[in-house]
Amino acid sequence: MQRYGGRVEGIVPPFNEDWRNARPIAPYHKGDGHITDDTLMTHALIRVYAKVGGHLDAYAMAEHLVPELMGERRWIPELEAEALPLQRIFLAEKWIVARLHYGHADPREAGVGNIVNCGAAMYVAPVGIVNAADPDAAYAEAIELTGAHQSSYGREAAGVMAAAVAEAMRPGATADSVVGACLRLAKDGTRAAIEAVCEAAAGLGHWDGSFEALRAAVRPFDTVADTYRDQGLGRAGRAGCTASRSCRWRSGSW
Repeated sequence: MQRYGGRVEGIVPPFNEDWRNARPIAPYHKGDGHITDDTLMTHALIRVYAKVGGHLDAYAMAEHLVPELMGERRWIPELEAEALPLQRIFLAEKWIVARLHYGHADPREAGVGNIVNCGAAMYVAPVGIVNAADPDAAYAEAIELTGAHQSSYGREAAGVMAAAVAEAMRPGATADSVVGACLRLAKDGTRAAIEAVCEAAAGLGHWDGSFEALRAAVRPFDTVADTYRDQGLGRAGRAGCTASRSCRWRSGSW
């Protein structure tokens, strides 16, 4: 809001004209109306579904998604050039290639040890579409598929997101039925976080002005502080909170 004198309601140019050199580790247009690696990963997963012509599991990540990421150049809008998707995606997604192609890890457990973040949830919508109107099946397939990429609440988030998309595609679905499917399937702290946000949202009438209340609701479950580069609970809090399965999930964002 400070940059553009109010809320951004359309496509805007990069704020920093020297965006390639502003952050050498991430020389992208990221934000400012451009697509991100989440979209690139979603496109890759769609191509895998089209190629396989059926449901996917963790082995499909190794057999089909890895070649999509490292085997063919694609147009990368943020780089304004053709490049391998592997050269654009974030470190947590590069892990897929590192573990499956170079590390020869068992795809079913390759996600263990990776950065736990929202990455898998961000590209998992096609799983919900493939399992349209069946959130249970979408949840199960997403959990199986993303075991090659994520663990803990990062993997759980993918399962719940896929279930939400599947339920949303059911004829007669409502916002309440989507939330209900998520709450029914979500586990541990992921469920608790959704419950907390839903409780806070119930008293809000419009998205405008809702951010502070919703952020406050999810803050106890987050591993980073309000300023993303501040690790918050990510370093010390989670390390001291691994005694139980419930505690592990509760310490993370969903």
